[in-house]
Amino acid sequence: MAQSGFAQHVLHFNPDRYLNPFIPGNQLSRLPRPISHFLGYRPNGSSPEPVPILQWLSAFVATIAGLCAVAAAYTHSPGLDKYQPPVLIASLGATAVLDYNTIRSPLSQPRNAILGHTLSATMGVAVSKLFQLSPHFTAGSDLTWVSAAIGCGAASVVMSMTGTVHPPGGATAVLASSDAGIRALGWTYIAVVLVGALIMNVVALLFNNLFRQYPVYWWTSADLGSKLPVPLQSKALREARKMSKGNKDAEKASAEDEEIDESHGAKLEKKVSSTDSDRTLQRHLSKDDVSSTASDQEDGRLKQGSSYPEIQVNAFGLSIPSHITLSQEEERVLKGLQARLENSQTSD
Repeated sequence: MAQSGFAQHVLHFNPDRYLNPFIPGNQLSRLPRPISHFLGYRPNGSSPEPVPILQWLSAFVATIAGLCAVAAAYTHSPGLDKYQPPVLIASLGATAVLDYNTIRSPLSQPRNAILGHTLSATMGVAVSKLFQLSPHFTAGSDLTWVSAAIGCGAASVVMSMTGTVHPPGGATAVLASSDAGIRALGWTYIAVVLVGALIMNVVALLFNNLFRQYPVYWWTSADLGSKLPVPLQSKALREARKMSKGNKDAEKASAEDEEIDESHGAKLEKKVSSTDSDRTLQRHLSKDDVSSTASDQEDGRLKQGSSYPEIQVNAFGLSIPSHITLSQEEERVLKGLQARLENSQTSD
């Protein structure tokens, strides 16, 4: 059953279809090399992974540094400590495994790690706030874990719809309902989670790019900036368009060559046809000449008043135009030539 255009957009909703044409491609190559290197840019594309022991060592040190940096910010930051956030948010531990270990996974890229946590926190707090409107919502009540489950489900759907799936985000949404200290933060919990995710990502850029490459991409691996000026388009899109243009130029040149070949072939065929016609006509004229001369010279006499404009000498006789008058000596020479031709024809 065919689906309408509106149904197609609803049933196959993908925000990247609308956002990617207006998001600039990777512009990190414009930055100084040291800066672009620690932002994940490599001139030759992706770099090979180091030996496993270096990967393990990097993940171990980065995990410690990342979680300690978040805890220090939550505990000693003048802007956050007044809200008394938890020392650490448990879901950031799961993020550490993704951001510092499986760094090439799509789930570990900055878009997923940062937006996934933030959207999950938003959905978790929103669902928790709705349940808190009920007088029966208290710590340890049945509504607490129901709220946590619904918040996690809502976060999962939103992450899927926005292309920001980050599994630790499910735990972030659950904590918004299940943890009393986090429930007390209210909407501030979203900012606390966002700060933590950003710090984790900054540490990932510093440690992962010492021996490895992170991120693989910042927004998506798909083409970006198709609606923007060429310099702002992604490299893959620019190369694809160049290749497409080159193919079109090659097809155009090939078509022009075919037209030239066809035209040349037609001219050559016409020339050959004309040449064949000329040869055929010459053969007919030669036969007519010989036949006419033979009939006129059956008795070995010189024919006068021929319609041809030239003197013809062959084995069958002579043919002389009517406007030419020959002397006896000239006639004798011509007849001698004709006799020699006649003798040659007879001997053959």
